[in-house]
Amino acid sequence: MAVGFDVTFTLVIVLPLVLMVVALVSAVRHPGLRGLLQVAWFALIVLAPVVGPILWFVAGRKTEAAHQ
Repeated sequence: MAVGFDVTFTLVIVLPLVLMVVALVSAVRHPGLRGLLQVAWFALIVLAPVVGPILWFVAGRKTEAAHQ
């Protein structure tokens, strides 16, 4: 019983939290992300803790390359 709880806790709480923190750090360090766009990404990452970070890593980090 305790092992099942540990796995569930890790999958439901810890992994999305780690993913969110890594995505936020990545967004802060992104050179092409400033102003309202940065605020929008932060809101998406924080308010949608699983979908937001995944979207950031799939689409958001490419914003600098798309504008060049």
